Amino acid sequence: MTTNLKWCVIGTDPRMEKLSILLKNLNVQVLYLQTKAWSYQVERDLMAFEPDILVLPIQPLEVVTDTIGLDYFENVQKCFVGKLSPEWTRFFEASEIDIEPYLENEKFIWLNAKLTAEGFIAAYYLEEHETVAGKHFMISGFGRVAKLLASQLKRMDAYPKIVVRSAVQLAEAQAMGYEVKKLEHGISCEQSIFINTIPAKWLTADYHSLLTTCQRFYDVASSPGCLALEGDFSHTYRLYTSLPGQFLKEDAAKLLFNCVTESVKNI
Repeated sequence: MTTNLKWCVIGTDPRMEKLSILLKNLNVQVLYLQTKAWSYQVERDLMAFEPDILVLPIQPLEVVTDTIGLDYFENVQKCFVGKLSPEWTRFFEASEIDIEPYLENEKFIWLNAKLTAEGFIAAYYLEEHETVAGKHFMISGFGRVAKLLASQLKRMDAYPKIVVRSAVQLAEAQAMGYEVKKLEHGISCEQSIFINTIPAKWLTADYHSLLTTCQRFYDVASSPGCLALEGDFSHTYRLYTSLPGQFLKEDAAKLLFNCVTESVKNI
């Protein structure tokens, strides 16, 4: 990676600040903007700094200016992006900016999923003050996070059960040796610990029974989580949408650092 590149890192997630520090250790110029919004101040900072590489946060920046000005990206050779709101999607589609969605990088996705699984264990210890071994867990979904989390729990002598709607995922989980159950209306959690990994707001009144029959409900999917019910469920429901950044920020930052620096080696 050439050291004459100027980097700008934006976001409040702890891993973004750590990323800026790791970049500074390479003796490159780095501007770190700790904000959740695209504001006039951000525009002034970018205009003054003129970064070559821009790293946007995982959650899309709220736009509090009239528009997103293309002028502030004039010198940007590559822009790393996380999730994009419709406004940001329209902006990048109308521009010729070279963007790279790091959340679509397979290596990053799998290693971040592994950190999420480990982060859940940290959250569990913080909340429950008891061992994982011997406990029963129900995991909704069977994507990368769910697979790694189920494997981790099983290695720790816990009893994970996979709960999904898809017949294909039910068959896959069963073939891998997991107990399975169909995610359907009125489902009981059987006083297990429930872990949601499905990134959608599916927890409607039809699934309210999960909240009344679980020991605790952990939502580890992406923001804003799966809860689609009005009311106070704070006694049961726990929202952890950024486990790597919250509990394993050093490792999470190194993962993102490796992803972005590998990508700019040829610039």
